[in-house]
Amino acid sequence: MRKRMTRYLASWGMVALLAACGGGGGGGGSGLSLSSGGSGKPEVAAAKTLGTPDARNGSYRVYAANGTQQQLSVDFDAGSYTMTDNLGAAESGTFAEDFTEPGTYVFASGRITTAANTSRFRVTTDTIVGAFPFQTAYSSPAAYAAQPFVAARDFVTTAALIDGTYNRFSITRSPGGVQDSTILSMRLSGSGTVLEFCNDSIIYRIDLCPAASKRTYAVTAGVDDAWVATNVANSSDVANFRVARIGGQNVYLGGGVSVSPAQQFMRIGLPESSSWPTTRGIGSSTTGSWGTNLISTTSSVRTSTGTDDTFGTLTMPVDSTAYTNQPLGIRGVNFTGASKYFAMQAGELSVLVGARNNTATQGYIQFNLIDTGATPDARNGRYKVYATNGSRQTLALNLDSKRYEMTDAAGTVASGSFAEDTTEAGSFIFDSSRITSPANTARFRFTTDTVVGAFPFAVAQVTPESYAVRPFVASRALVKTQSALDGTYNRLGINMTATGGDSSITQIQIANGGTVLYLCNDNVIYRIDNCPSASVLTYTVSAGTTVDTWRIVNVANPSDNGTFAVARVGGENIYLSAGNVASTPPRSVFRIGLPERATWPTVIARGGATSGGWGNTGLDASYYTRTQTLPDGTSATLAATLGSMGTNGPLNMRAATFTGPNYHFASQSSKLFAMVGSRNPATAGAMEIDLID
Repeated sequence: MRKRMTRYLASWGMVALLAACGGGGGGGGSGLSLSSGGSGKPEVAAAKTLGTPDARNGSYRVYAANGTQQQLSVDFDAGSYTMTDNLGAAESGTFAEDFTEPGTYVFASGRITTAANTSRFRVTTDTIVGAFPFQTAYSSPAAYAAQPFVAARDFVTTAALIDGTYNRFSITRSPGGVQDSTILSMRLSGSGTVLEFCNDSIIYRIDLCPAASKRTYAVTAGVDDAWVATNVANSSDVANFRVARIGGQNVYLGGGVSVSPAQQFMRIGLPESSSWPTTRGIGSSTTGSWGTNLISTTSSVRTSTGTDDTFGTLTMPVDSTAYTNQPLGIRGVNFTGASKYFAMQAGELSVLVGARNNTATQGYIQFNLIDTGATPDARNGRYKVYATNGSRQTLALNLDSKRYEMTDAAGTVASGSFAEDTTEAGSFIFDSSRITSPANTARFRFTTDTVVGAFPFAVAQVTPESYAVRPFVASRALVKTQSALDGTYNRLGINMTATGGDSSITQIQIANGGTVLYLCNDNVIYRIDNCPSASVLTYTVSAGTTVDTWRIVNVANPSDNGTFAVARVGGENIYLSAGNVASTPPRSVFRIGLPERATWPTVIARGGATSGGWGNTGLDASYYTRTQTLPDGTSATLAATLGSMGTNGPLNMRAATFTGPNYHFASQSSKLFAMVGSRNPATAGAMEIDLID
């Protein structure tokens, strides 16, 4: 089976776009898949030919959340691995470091078919914590899913050294998809000869466990660094476990298959401690997500990417102290909410488990390797790009190393460095070999989960390929709940052929729980509720090929269809669409829709234009002014008066009147300003997109 190094890569198909006259329409194909990049081959660590082999190389015993024990062999010099399961079946492949999260390595595997590859791992001394596409418990035929694991190779083999009090979290998997959790306190004592745990519906400290709930086992040495615990009251109740040394502390690990009842289980125990520091861990969960968890005495903040390639942050309250009689090293998480968890941490590990008999969370577990280094910039990561050359791409950024990768639909990666603009606080300058002009106007700025900028994209529909700086909006917070799409948007767009461009200005409304889209297709720019009925086009809205894209189909003309996304920017919905139209001649299109509102505040904004310029824009109720630098190195100042769209026009749209025939239309949200040229040949196809300060 061919193995692929999965990287975030936008795979966009050609689609038909909404066509209209003055209103003009536009959707665009969507879908985010993963691949190796432009070469189609894995990016692997360069093989070392000289020097000492990497100390992390070797074999690790894996305890996986699907309830199996496996063997992981890794070679950091070659960037390769082999995962051998409990039945002896091996899966081999390559791995490479994710530059947006240094210290995290990404497994390549043919088992990975999800939109995002969350099978990753991190390393500390003699330990690997991560996720791998293990076989789903009891699946037949075999199905695979990213599941967390802890792998170790340093185990305690001296009986007296396993003694201690531990908090133990367990999850089980049963036939039919049934899963559950167990949370308890346990103690190893007698120089490694006695195991006791508290089997009660209440989570007691082991010292306070009711006598009727305490279970006692005799412990003897097993094989291969394992220990065997036998219930003193029932000799058929036997458990095998190991004690690993992780971060200078003992960690109890157990996993395997039971027959009666049929279950696959995984258990992890951390030393009991009253210490509860604020920690930042990085790891995986049984939902398949990969990310960070910042946990303190008051909150747990999980920031992660799911296998569906959506990014999100979940903040939950943490009980500041243990309940009466509860182990000191366990905290309740979100116990005032519907989804309840327990957390524990010690040494270099933090673990969350779903509460037992809580249908929303039982059987959930999350393993994190605590990161003690400097906290990375929260803006690092991957963003889905909607570019004004009509393309959709993926932008990966690392603000700490000042490195980027822009990956297009074909897998071509444009990578390089970027630097802060010392003359414009908050702006960063892309360095790219594609830029050959006297001035580099490729820049970008940030707001929460959003990047707005300009990049040297391929010029739309031009062969052979050439490049020019064009604006873009990139988001990692796209709406994936259909009902949240509803709203009225002032939609501005451009259509590009190899020889020219056109503009699209209209208002649209998404309604009925995100199931229908209305578009005013008229030479006059109306508010949607004032649009003549004969000019209203109606589209159905349904789920697209990914969880955060949406398909639209004209009810009266199904060949008029496309896709779009809605990004959350500054707490508001922003409509985005880009793609290619199979027309004669072929067209590339871009659309941005800003929310309708009555206010038009005075703002300062910065961004790029399709002229290649980058500059500063000022707006008030009646005036627009912009100072920009063009690629040829010249500077220009633009000015226009702003007028309303009349009693029937959109409230959050202004007509911008420049000197001569230059006529534009503008709209703004709390964070974005966009302006497009009119359909007059002198201005058609011109667009500016700025991030408001």
